[in-house]
Order: sequence, then C-alpha cells, then structure tokens
Amino acid sequence: MNFAEIIEAERIILKQPEPSFELAKEIFAAIEESRENLEPWLPWCKKTTKAEDSFGFLKDWCEKNRTEKTGYAYLIHDKTTGKYLGCIDFMKVSDTDKSGEIGYWIRTSAQGKGYMSEALAALEKEVFGQGINRIYIGNDTRNIRSVNVAKRAGYHLDGVLRQNRWDDYSQSFVDSNVWSKLKEEYK
Repeated sequence: MNFAEIIEAERIILKQPEPSFELAKEIFAAIEESRENLEPWLPWCKKTTKAEDSFGFLKDWCEKNRTEKTGYAYLIHDKTTGKYLGCIDFMKVSDTDKSGEIGYWIRTSAQGKGYMSEALAALEKEVFGQGINRIYIGNDTRNIRSVNVAKRAGYHLDGVLRQNRWDDYSQSFVDSNVWSKLKEEYK
C-alpha cells in the first residue's frame, strides 16, 4: 500500500508531515489551546509539555511508522487559511488483515464545524481505495464528541471493552468503544 502524501477535501487538506521544528511549534500551540479538552481522552497530551515533544512525535512516530508502513499521520489544515486544525492517523496497519485503526483530534477553536467528519471521510476514501477491508476506531465511552464523529460517519459499534485501560486523568479504569466500518459498507 502506498498512501497519498496529500489528501484534499472540500474545506481541508490532509498532509503527511515532514518533520520541522516550525511545524512542531504550530502543533504544540494547537495542543496548548486545546489541552483542557484533550487531556481527559488522550494520554499523550499530558506528556506533551513543550514544542520539542511535538517534534518527537513528528520524528519518532510519524517518520518511523511511515517508513515501516505501520502508521500514517495526516495533519489537518484549513484549505483557505492554511491554519493547522488537528491530526488524523491511520495506525496499526496490517497488510495481512487489510485493517487499521483511525485516531483523531482537533483543536478547540475548530470543534463543532464538521472538520473532523470531513477529514474522516477523506481518509476513508484513501484507505479503502488502497485495499483496506476494515477500519476501526477506539474511544473512551465518555468522550461524546469522538463517539458522535464515529456515529455520524456510519461506524458500527462492535462493542464496549469494559475497564480495559487505566486512565491517569480520572484515576480509574475506563471503558472503551470499538467501532468499525467495512469496505463493503463504505459509500
């Protein structure tokens, strides 16, 4: 599989990142703006305390996984302004099983405008077009915004994993939803 480096949608562009410290500062600024909304759901957020941490994501996660063909990060940018809005990843890619997981987040100032639904639809088109058979999304059952993205996009709730992970933020075990969409269900 050879996923596109740039995916265009109506209002946004998804780009696989090229690591740079300037880009890391832009990502970190979006995380800082959104920290209150991200920390309850994304454990990596608490560990991202400076732009160097965002640079580590670009260099260590994005570049490494793309090279190994096990994960592809796409930065979401407003098509008109070029503003960085968030990130959507296709990860845990299995060439054998033709499957992978999608994870996503969007900066607080861009929430509620349909950008994530648009990004998800654009990424689905790309990955199903590359021969992927099953996409899945995992999210905390309490993360209503993420749950609503999966529902609006027509994902099937496969089930709830009860107390499947420890959450440092709430200091408790939490439940996770597992959603999926099959290529045959893609419009």
